[in-house]
Amino acid sequence: MTDPSLGKKKKKVTITASLEGIEKATEALIRLGFDSKANFAKSQLLARNTVTKFFQGEPIQLDSFKRICEALKLSWQAIAGLTAEAQSRQLPTTSYSNPDSARMAEQVQLAHRRLTVIDQQSKKIKAVITLQGDIDSVQNWQIIQSAVKAYPGDTVAITDIKQGSIRLFVEGSPEDIERLVSRIQSGDLKTVAGFPVEDVQILSDSSADESSASEEKWRLVRDIISQPVKKRHLSGADLSDADLSRVNLSYANLRDADLSGANLNHANLNHANLSDANLSDADLSDANLSDANLSDADLSDANLSSAYLFGTNLNSANLSGAYLFGTNLSGAYLSGANLSSANLSGAYLFGTNLSGAYLFGTNLSSAYLFGTNLSGANLFGTNLSGANLSGADLSRADLSRADLSRADLSRAIVANALFGGSIGLTENMKRDLERRGAIFGDRPHVLSPK
Repeated sequence: MTDPSLGKKKKKVTITASLEGIEKATEALIRLGFDSKANFAKSQLLARNTVTKFFQGEPIQLDSFKRICEALKLSWQAIAGLTAEAQSRQLPTTSYSNPDSARMAEQVQLAHRRLTVIDQQSKKIKAVITLQGDIDSVQNWQIIQSAVKAYPGDTVAITDIKQGSIRLFVEGSPEDIERLVSRIQSGDLKTVAGFPVEDVQILSDSSADESSASEEKWRLVRDIISQPVKKRHLSGADLSDADLSRVNLSYANLRDADLSGANLNHANLNHANLSDANLSDADLSDANLSDANLSDADLSDANLSSAYLFGTNLNSANLSGAYLFGTNLSGAYLSGANLSSANLSGAYLFGTNLSGAYLFGTNLSSAYLFGTNLSGANLFGTNLSGANLSGADLSRADLSRADLSRADLSRAIVANALFGGSIGLTENMKRDLERRGAIFGDRPHVLSPK
């Protein structure tokens, strides 16, 4: 059993409000008469959690960041601290002339490993290049600056470098940026100054196409809320960060749709096709997902508490870190699903198919697993205290170091299941499990009588 991929999210440009920006946004919220952040989120069709993250200084996607700032009548660049004026107020800097161009002024703040290059010319196209590597390992930013400029043309310059992965915010003429993006996407440009290139995205606040796409997105969200239509065709739609609570999307085609961070609380998604959809960080609490197709969907860190998932297809879905407390998954299909570190405490999994599922570190305490198929599942270190596993198929499953305190394993199929290092089992229970074919690494295997 191997650790499955932890997801295939489509990478998005995210941005964070500065401390000064949050103060200005809070003042604007009061000045414009919004009595709460929840009401503000509702008025902008935004998920409440997205607005909360904005005001807590956590990263949110650029589209939502701009929408919040526009509604508050604020400049998104100023709120993010990306303008020259904001930088000069916020950071102690050392200014000097860039020898490569008299049109640029450079500011360096070593404590935050941040570089800003300001090009005074307008109508520049911006892009973000994400490099694999440790930002603190970069000793000389000029090497990266020179490397970036060498590929597409002299107009390209770094405007910002963010921590985490090395994220280069660059800008230049449309021709040079297009050439740079094309070389990266074609695989012709695989490294910059020795760092592997992970991703590249266009980021231009002046782009008409970007503005049009954003307007279309929120127009679609408004249409879904105001005009419920059964069997909607929304394949590939961008509905990320949208407030879609209580909407009726039953039988909708949402294949490959982006619903990351969306609020789908109490939404009706029964029989909906959500295969390959991105629902990471989405709020699906109390949602009806019965008989929905969520195969290969990304539900990492999603909130599915008290959701109804009877007969739902979650085969090979990524549910790592998901919250499924008290969720009804009876009859659901989770074969090959990734449930590592998920919380399924008190969940109802009667007759659920979890064969080959990855449940490393999953919380299944007090879960109802009667008749569940867990054959070949990885339950290493899983909390199964108080779980009902009566009649469950645990053949070839790995329960090493699992907590089985007060668990009911009566009539469970345990042939070739690994129980080494598991806790909460009495000696009598261990002997009984061995007679039924279980394997304990800390004791000799007892063959079942013929």
